[in-house]
Amino acid sequence: MDIYLHHYPASPFSEKVRLMLGHLGLAWKSVEIPTIMPRPLLMPLSGGYRRTPCLQIGANVYCDSAVIALGLARHARDASWFAPGFAARRVAEWADSALFRVIVALNFAPQAVGSMLSQLPPDQIQAFAADRAALTEGSSLTALPAAAARTHVGEYLKELDGSLDGGFLFGSEPSIADFSLYHCLWFLKGNAHNAPLLVPFKAVGAWLERMAALGHGSSQEATGEAALAHARECEPVLPVLENAFPEGLTEGARVSVTPVDYGRIPVEGRLLACAADEVVLARETPETGRVMIHFPVAGFELAALPA
Repeated sequence: MDIYLHHYPASPFSEKVRLMLGHLGLAWKSVEIPTIMPRPLLMPLSGGYRRTPCLQIGANVYCDSAVIALGLARHARDASWFAPGFAARRVAEWADSALFRVIVALNFAPQAVGSMLSQLPPDQIQAFAADRAALTEGSSLTALPAAAARTHVGEYLKELDGSLDGGFLFGSEPSIADFSLYHCLWFLKGNAHNAPLLVPFKAVGAWLERMAALGHGSSQEATGEAALAHARECEPVLPVLENAFPEGLTEGARVSVTPVDYGRIPVEGRLLACAADEVVLARETPETGRVMIHFPVAGFELAALPA
């Protein structure tokens, strides 16, 4: 079974996954998706999930970088980035949620977003703005004022700079916390208006270089059509999980899974597994055949649908 990453270059969570692939030394196929909807070749695989990226291994599709990390560790038989345990997982969760919101508030402040969008023609700027408005409708992603976000980031960078000693956050090897923190600061660094915020922090800069040196592994360009065809050719594989179905739900129940923060598009399917950290749904379409779609438990709402 081949690995397909459905992503686009500027996506911060995609950068997190690209670096994971590099760290594990995996070969993968790169399917570049549009930065905005529609994404007609991805939706049959993701069931409508519209956040970026999605990772496909054969006919198993992983939505959200947290469950992608679980899927890749399982596929590579290497879960070492989870080895530090609770502390690393909680730092990763904080970075993927709270810190990411702070960085978004900075990068989408008027001056910063103006710098980012200035290279686009007016019609694309309007389309991008409308797409992101739809993505974040009802969320708090950009609710933090830019001035407050700058204060937050300054304190975080000062603390981080004082805690790095030439290795990674929890030792000599990168953990899940490093990957989650990295993509946030990579996103900040990539914005010309905000990149100077990182300059005073030399240890942070050196750590960013160490992380970037992990690389992206070996990739080949592929098309969305090829990814769909590969899914049809493969049989999905249900991982061995310790199921703990919520009250009122059993295997085979019709359910929906919806992000609780932004991009609140429900994905519907048949419930196959529900462990402490992973939910698996079954779906079938003419484009994909039978696929299994994986989501994290944290940050997503699992709800029953009429039978």
